[in-house]
Amino acid sequence: MIDPQLEHAGWYLRDHSKVKIEIPVDGYDAEPWNGVTDYTLYRENGEVLAVVEAKKTAVDVRLAEAQLTHYVTEIEKHQSFRPFGFLANGLEIHFVDVGYAPKREVFGFFTREDLENLLFIRQNAKPLSSVDIDNHIVDRSYQHEAIRRVGEAFTNGKRKALIVMATGTGKTRTTMGLIDVFMRSNQARRILFVADRDALVDQAKEDGFEKFLPQEPCTRLRTYDLDTTKRLYAVTLQTLSNIFEQFSPAFFDLIIFDEVHRSIFNKFNEVLEYFDGRQIGLTATPANYINRDTFLAFDCTDGKPTYLYTYEQAIEDKYLVDYELYAARTKFQRQGIHGVDLTEEERNALIEKGLDPDDINYEGTELEKEVSNRDTLRKQWEEIWDVCRKDSSGQLPGKTIVFAMTQEHALRLQAVFDEMYPQFPELTKVITHKSEYRGTLVEKFKKQDLPRIAISVDMLDTGIDVPEVVNLVFMKPVQSPIKLQQMIGRGTRVQAACRNLSLLPNFEKKDFLIIDFWENNFSRDAREVVDQSTPVLVTIFNTRLKLLETYLKDQKDPDCKQVIADLREQIQQIPTDSFTIRKHMPEIEEAWTDAFWDYLIPSKI
Repeated sequence: MIDPQLEHAGWYLRDHSKVKIEIPVDGYDAEPWNGVTDYTLYRENGEVLAVVEAKKTAVDVRLAEAQLTHYVTEIEKHQSFRPFGFLANGLEIHFVDVGYAPKREVFGFFTREDLENLLFIRQNAKPLSSVDIDNHIVDRSYQHEAIRRVGEAFTNGKRKALIVMATGTGKTRTTMGLIDVFMRSNQARRILFVADRDALVDQAKEDGFEKFLPQEPCTRLRTYDLDTTKRLYAVTLQTLSNIFEQFSPAFFDLIIFDEVHRSIFNKFNEVLEYFDGRQIGLTATPANYINRDTFLAFDCTDGKPTYLYTYEQAIEDKYLVDYELYAARTKFQRQGIHGVDLTEEERNALIEKGLDPDDINYEGTELEKEVSNRDTLRKQWEEIWDVCRKDSSGQLPGKTIVFAMTQEHALRLQAVFDEMYPQFPELTKVITHKSEYRGTLVEKFKKQDLPRIAISVDMLDTGIDVPEVVNLVFMKPVQSPIKLQQMIGRGTRVQAACRNLSLLPNFEKKDFLIIDFWENNFSRDAREVVDQSTPVLVTIFNTRLKLLETYLKDQKDPDCKQVIADLREQIQQIPTDSFTIRKHMPEIEEAWTDAFWDYLIPSKI
């Protein structure tokens, strides 16, 4: 099994200029290990680059570390450097850099190019702390501190770090500052930036690599374009999942993940574990909402990130603005909306099945019809117009993002607005993933006077950076506190970042306004999110009951019938022979009959 693993990494056993088998270790007492290397991997000049100590599958290869250490130490006496080592048994491969780093399990053998690169880094790397941080890239003290903290973590032997910085505090600049320090210290020569959305990848390449590190060759990796000659790479996680095996495990020296969260680790875990390079995770998610597994994935065993810079601290330091919350009068009740009181274990179980416990599809539901009611929308637009932050003229709304529930809801909002305010035909635009020329619409919203109001479904929830935004309108319920924080981040940028002050109230931005039509919990505490006691099936059942309550007035509605069918299916799965059920059976046995469901009243529920 080891032979094909070596050949997969380019170590062809028939090419003795690269690989030789069972080479005696000069000057070594043959007992008890016979003093013979199993595989010796060579540089082009004939020096030994690495030694592979092979064991049978049933043997724990870690027990052979002392043997391997002796081999590479002896070989070092005959050349200019100490070779690397691998411990392998066909199932596991451990990389050993004796005297420089603890052994670690790796996905596969490294190529000759990989090992040459690691040797260069070993021989030429300078301490991260010895390289001055470039103030042209990062000009704020907390960004410098983030870079220093990561440097300290890696200097102390860690291979992963997690940076938590509030949206709008300069994660892109901090990332470029980190990359610059790693490259100038010769601690990384090939660096990969990974994000889960195209916009973030393009932003990293265009507003990051090309702007702050123009001297370094860079590229965006695509399935049809694998240029491996550059030093800086950017890629979406989805693309990386399709191409990662075309790279060797040690191809990248440093990998930076933007906006890490637990669903990524469940869905793309193999991709993340494949690469051996050091890893840095970035997120704007408040630390108290970060899943424990995310901390552990980045070696933060104490539940604390490597560096933390909060939204509250950024407001105090005048780097972000706070918001004023307006609870709209024309609002909807959250009762009957999809339940989210799941335990962490239950939420993870849903994520592993590819389901987002916070993602609700309202398309085609009665709720969509209710929120799209023309009279309701008219009242809501009137209220928005009355209370929103206006531009410097005091007449028109400043830049505003309206978070709609569905595509149909967004289009109906647009139509009603156009009916009410025909004198402003370009003021409002629907910008969703289904919109034609959506990229152009986003650019106009960011850089031009019109449109002022962007009605969006998910597309503008995260990632978009329009400093002039002074109004956020929540016309949908947001179940996830993490997503809620990301959405709030659309309005937090300070006046100094704004290009067009005439779009701001009185030419200044002191804060921004949130108009909430759904009683979203903007002060939600993370501990309130998780119910550690209610089983998932009970939670789902209770949620369906709440949803059923909203349909009692129209029990012939197809959605109502579907909810009833789901409830009855769950009831049929209840073990009627259990003690707990038998004890309460007289009270609930009607629920197993057709007659019970023929006509429902509140007392039945």
